Amino acid sequence: MFRQKRTAVKTVVVSISMMFLLITGFAFSASARDCSTDSDYTYWKTVGRQAATKAVKMLSRSSHRFNGAKGYIALTNAGYAEVDEQSTMAALDGLVQVLGVGRGDNSLVEIHSAAEKALWFAVYQPRSGYCAYLEVDPDAVYAGCCGKHKKSSQFFSTTACEKINAEHLYANEEIYAEKFDAEIFGGNEFRIVTIANAVAEGAPVYAIRAFEFHDHYCPGVTSGIIEALYAKSYFSNPGGSYFVHTVQPWCKEDAFLSMLNATPGKRGYAVAYATDADIDGWPEWADGDGVGDVGVSADTIVYYQDPDSGVWDGIVLGFDWADLSDTCGNYTNSTINKLCMDLYYLEKMDEPETFVKVLAEFELNGSVVPKSLARPGVDTINVLESNAASFATPEE
Repeated sequence: MFRQKRTAVKTVVVSISMMFLLITGFAFSASARDCSTDSDYTYWKTVGRQAATKAVKMLSRSSHRFNGAKGYIALTNAGYAEVDEQSTMAALDGLVQVLGVGRGDNSLVEIHSAAEKALWFAVYQPRSGYCAYLEVDPDAVYAGCCGKHKKSSQFFSTTACEKINAEHLYANEEIYAEKFDAEIFGGNEFRIVTIANAVAEGAPVYAIRAFEFHDHYCPGVTSGIIEALYAKSYFSNPGGSYFVHTVQPWCKEDAFLSMLNATPGKRGYAVAYATDADIDGWPEWADGDGVGDVGVSADTIVYYQDPDSGVWDGIVLGFDWADLSDTCGNYTNSTINKLCMDLYYLEKMDEPETFVKVLAEFELNGSVVPKSLARPGVDTINVLESNAASFATPEE
């Protein structure tokens, strides 16, 4: 009888122990899930809040024209940069909460970057012209979800506040050339200066999308924005498909990708790296040395498939750069020179025909598709006319 009672007690104890382990196991699992989701979100949102709060304090100390919590433009690579393989996306919500910035009014700019790049924040106030920069110290980031924040003064490895509006930079080029060489914004000087000024000047959404993806705003990506605008106006029948084949690639490609949604992954983009010898072998209408727009060589072929007929039409484009030697050419610092050019072209985006030259117009033969002209070994410019049902250059 006694043995039976002891056995029963053991059974109850074992059962209770198993239940305890199961319950605590489930609790631990739930805690682990919270640790990698909700707690991570809260942590990185707090990082964004800390960055925004510190930036506002930096701006208020730097400018007598500081006017409180209005009119900010926030730039960051949060969401792209990772810290210890942690997503930093939630930091964006922290910026929004403190600064009142947002995507809808273009006051929150998300700059593309590689995951291993340092996480940084820049808060620009156009009214004062000042920009606060903060870069996260990865060694200050918590080792696990139960870690504690350091003070914000210790959390950022690099902080700086500088006046970066275009007029101030133009007037103080020599001073800022030295500051940019010293990487006052952690090596992000060019992207921050160009994008902040462009957004403050009212850059259209399509342009912002292009230089967010490109990760800076330069004359090269501007040429792509303008060529893409021209292509959209040229092919006016909506609902068709683009295929872009660049024969002289540069920064412009990122604008085509973002504005026309023609991407390699959707088999809508091809790139050929033409050599000088290749270009010398092109026909006169394309090489920039012959008839027509001398100095403007073919750089991009844009095909468009009509949604009704299924026919592929196309244009060969070249970009005619403006002569800015008497204006922007006065600035020898690369960042300030390119900023000047960026703002010039920004004002001209509603007149793409000023810079874009159509070197040829054509319709492909019914059996020919753009991909067949973009295959390895095909000299597209030289075989384009022979594969077209109709082909004309502006002089014809």
